[in-house]
Amino acid sequence: MDSVSIILPAHNEAPRIFGNLSRVCDTTRGLMQREWKSLVSSFEVIVVDDGSTDGTWLEVQRAMKELPEVQGARLDHNVGKGLALRRGFQCSHGSWVFFIDSDLDIAPAHMADLSAVLVRDNVDAVLGSKLSHDNKTRYPLHRRVVSLGYSLFVRALIPLPVRDTQTGFKLFRRAVLEQSMPRMLVRQFAFDIELVSIAHRLGFKMKQCPVEVAFTDKKRGSVTLRNIYNVWLDTLAVYYRLRVLKYYDSWQPKNYNYRPRVSVVVAVKGDNPYLRQCVERTLAQSYPDFELIVLPDEPMAGYDARVRIMPTGPVLPAIKRNRGARAATGELIAFLDDDAYPVGPWMEELVADFADERVAAVGGPGETPPEDTYWQQVSGAVYSSFATSGAYRYRYIVDRRREVDDYPTFNLSVRRSVFENAKGFQTNYWPGEDTELCLTITKKLGGVIIYDPLVVVHHHRRSLWKGHFKQVTQYALHRGYFVKKFPETSRRLSYFMPTLFTLGVALGWVTWWLRPLFWVYCGVIALYLLFVLAGSFLAAPHLLFSTVLGTVLTHVAYGIYFLKGLLSRRLAEHEEKTPE
Repeated sequence: MDSVSIILPAHNEAPRIFGNLSRVCDTTRGLMQREWKSLVSSFEVIVVDDGSTDGTWLEVQRAMKELPEVQGARLDHNVGKGLALRRGFQCSHGSWVFFIDSDLDIAPAHMADLSAVLVRDNVDAVLGSKLSHDNKTRYPLHRRVVSLGYSLFVRALIPLPVRDTQTGFKLFRRAVLEQSMPRMLVRQFAFDIELVSIAHRLGFKMKQCPVEVAFTDKKRGSVTLRNIYNVWLDTLAVYYRLRVLKYYDSWQPKNYNYRPRVSVVVAVKGDNPYLRQCVERTLAQSYPDFELIVLPDEPMAGYDARVRIMPTGPVLPAIKRNRGARAATGELIAFLDDDAYPVGPWMEELVADFADERVAAVGGPGETPPEDTYWQQVSGAVYSSFATSGAYRYRYIVDRRREVDDYPTFNLSVRRSVFENAKGFQTNYWPGEDTELCLTITKKLGGVIIYDPLVVVHHHRRSLWKGHFKQVTQYALHRGYFVKKFPETSRRLSYFMPTLFTLGVALGWVTWWLRPLFWVYCGVIALYLLFVLAGSFLAAPHLLFSTVLGTVLTHVAYGIYFLKGLLSRRLAEHEEKTPE
């Protein structure tokens, strides 16, 4: 006989979550005595608190005490429906798995309808649908227009045997999720379409079943222009990975049974709010065996006893990280910037990558946190625009898994034995010591560095007007110098483009006296601005004009300082090796 897992993601549902869980349990007990009597032997209800800021978790704990079938899992902050469902599935055991929205706008009694289709038609998944011809749901016109438009959009891109992928009521056989969910990259907006597309690609059979939806005020408020844009953009990304990159076909499984000790090393000048957030979120990781080492200039107080504080004096970050690595007891060393913090099961994901003995280091994306200020968000959008970062945009967004030969230390983990063989970070360059370490790992030691989109951190940006350009010019100066010093990873056309643009703008005025060339010059500038506009729109449409301005100014600043570094004989600040 089968067993049933019912998974409900919840965010700020304190007023009704206990009652809704009671209703789900009562409904399921009734099904066990009637429709499922000869089919199902047991059931469990798993609710995942997705970083709620109200009393949701307290209500979940009350339900766990009073309702024996209820289990709870808690994410330390809001990471999206996709990761919440992933966590719930990891906690589940059922051979049938229901995904149900915790607001219960779709009555749990519909579980009987979906399971009947699953058994009768011998399919692998049944999706609740509000678009079915025999559905009696009456819902607002604007939602009907959005749903039908999105359905047509999906059918044009990714032909599927079902029309409605977005309704929050689904039933899967366990094998579907075991094979599909590890391949997924979307965490929030297009989670459903990615899951269904992967399952269909893998050959699983699915059907839809009509369900009635009662639209609450919360549901009505969820359809915003920004959410619509994000869903459509994520859907295009799913299409790109599915049809162009063939990412889901080339995916390789990870071994989550690998459990080495991890040492997280954070270099910092001194105590600050970002560091405290980094420490809090790192300590909240569910991985069972890790330590956290923080290396400030001076002693600090007021931190959790689990944090090892190692004052170093005012030395370079590379020296701090080397000292932290020497003091570490872990087999893996995870370097984090003090203004970055883990998202979701960050440590679980990076450790699983190292189960492959070929992997020497793992990096993951550093997304801009939603709590950053407006001008910090603009800085993040500039970095994540293809007009700025080009082929390296994956460092700032969730993208496909790949091998890389250079990765920054804001989110870089290294196998301890490899780090020691590489002699750690060289201390003659800052910033840039990570480039030299990665070069040693890949070119001299023959190791593999993996970019894993599931190893996510949120990385606070500097305000566009209060630190962004200082950071950009530092990077540019060293990258220009590294073109000569480390051509294997720095002599690439993309690094030269901002300088070429800056020189073109600076010298283009001379074409005024050569009118045919002047019009060509104007055409090139127009194409450049269109390129920047497109990159800015895809990165952050709600920050469009600020991102365009920031991108152009970033190109100019980077271009000037890259040229300065390229023409420098040495970098006076740190060219001579700094003693440890």
